[in-house]
Amino acid sequence: MTSLLLWWFVRAKREKIQELIQKLDYVKEEMEQSDFQEALRRSKMAAVFAILVICLQPFVLSLRYLANQGESLACILIHSSSERNVQSVLAILLHESASIYVNTSITYAFALFYSLYCRIFASSLKNREQPVPRAFHLYQQVLKIFKEMEDSLSPLIFIAFAHFLVSLFKDMVVLVIVLQNGKGWNFLSYGVDFLIIGALTTVVVLSADGLQKRADFLRRFLSTFVPYDLKISCARILEDREDLKLTGWGVFAIRKPLLLTLVAWLISYGVIILQFYSA
Repeated sequence: MTSLLLWWFVRAKREKIQELIQKLDYVKEEMEQSDFQEALRRSKMAAVFAILVICLQPFVLSLRYLANQGESLACILIHSSSERNVQSVLAILLHESASIYVNTSITYAFALFYSLYCRIFASSLKNREQPVPRAFHLYQQVLKIFKEMEDSLSPLIFIAFAHFLVSLFKDMVVLVIVLQNGKGWNFLSYGVDFLIIGALTTVVVLSADGLQKRADFLRRFLSTFVPYDLKISCARILEDREDLKLTGWGVFAIRKPLLLTLVAWLISYGVIILQFYSA
């Protein structure tokens, strides 16, 4: 359900997302060549990671069916034959590939896009040795981009985090059951899914947190070193801190404490599950 909502929101906000990408044309002029090359390298790595995950994860998830002779198959069309032949293996792989593509491809793609956008944006704010008027003009562009990110990407990141949270809770339930039943292949398949989602969540949060710190540093720099002739124009700089925040649809701030909150939720949820299934 969350994946379908994310598909719909991305299509609805496609033009605004393209405008956001074009907004980086100005600020990326502040990037050093080494940072630009690093951003390109990371974007290629992210693309390779997404392709590998979408292609290899079905094989890992299929191991639990192949190891258990088709036990607990979700696709009823494969139940008719319990023999392990080429046709049944291909059917399982196709079923898992279709499920992975529909449920995770858009979420992985958007999470990687959001994190890369934040990292490239943050790299453009890395230059601290620049004239104050130029920094002030850059700061005005930063405020505009932050506001547009909140308008366009905030609902999408909220849905993506909802998908991540539901997937993490689901994987934890399955992992607890698997540990009690002692089925190693199930633990491997769901454990891989748990680690991938956890890593994506961490990358998104750290990227957004780094961008907000860079933008806030620029704000504090201007509030301290702005010359007298710009005092009137910069009168609201001290009040702009709330505008330099990235949130999930205004529900939560995407900062490092969010990771601690998620870990606390997962630990509490895991304890409840263990008590429930141990009773």
